[in-house]
Amino acid sequence: MNSNNQNNDFKLELCGEDQRALDALMDAGFDRKTAEGSARADRRRVDAVANLLGLLKDYPVEDAEPTLVHATLARIDRHEDEAAQRLSFEARLSRQGGDRAGRRIAVPNFITVAAVLLIGVSVLWPIITTMRQHSVDANCANNLRLMGYAFSNYAADNNDSMPMAIAGSSLSWDRFSNIVNLDPLVKGNYCEAGHLDCPGHAHHVAQGGHGGPSYSYRWFVPGSSTGWGTGPRITVVLGDLNPVMEAARSGNFIPPLSITINHAGRGQNVLANDGATMWLEQPLISGGDNIWLPKGADRLQTGERPMDVIDVFLAH
Repeated sequence: MNSNNQNNDFKLELCGEDQRALDALMDAGFDRKTAEGSARADRRRVDAVANLLGLLKDYPVEDAEPTLVHATLARIDRHEDEAAQRLSFEARLSRQGGDRAGRRIAVPNFITVAAVLLIGVSVLWPIITTMRQHSVDANCANNLRLMGYAFSNYAADNNDSMPMAIAGSSLSWDRFSNIVNLDPLVKGNYCEAGHLDCPGHAHHVAQGGHGGPSYSYRWFVPGSSTGWGTGPRITVVLGDLNPVMEAARSGNFIPPLSITINHAGRGQNVLANDGATMWLEQPLISGGDNIWLPKGADRLQTGERPMDVIDVFLAH
């Protein structure tokens, strides 16, 4: 091969012998044996040119361009896949972070929820309290009605008389528990012991008050004509716990018109000798008789007892 350098241009040219060998190979269809016979060329030069041309089979120039294109596109696809994976990972983290943020309760929101709950409780609590109080009042009245049945049945078996275990005329309220006079009703199975207790008294017991029956029974004087459903007048025979007596037994004195502790200062239930129950906001009945004290007394002192047969004094 020869080379000429003209005008700074570098060109490669075949020598005459190689050119003839190449022409012979091309004329023979690149058949090495035919080329040697037809062109009478030197065997080694034809073999060298043929070997040189054989290198083209090892590097397919015709496939170079599509191969490069495919490799480039594959690289682009790989880059896009990697970018897509990064975006997917970041989006997943963002969603997880968003979920955590969504579950997080901000301080202003917490304050708002707390305020709503407080308002709800402040509105509902009085309603719940009122319902509970009405339930206590109704259950207390129901107990007194059951006691009315007990009195009626006892009277039917005992000549219309009221139950009496021990006459209390010679005893003082501070030395004698008048509620003992109701024992014949329990022992005779006319009522249950629980019927002698107001449901509202449980709160008083929980605060250290005395247990047992919480109703106060009328203190009868000798010669009393009061019977069950009989007598000159309908009068009160049983009622809620006498708060004035309860305080006096503890060495305290409270106003004579105090309200029973069984109903938290709302009033008191009483039972009349005809079986009727009444709700009294004040401990007063007909004629201004205070059911907590003997007539004419302004405080409960030792030895106090009813003045006459019509004076109502509930004691326990």
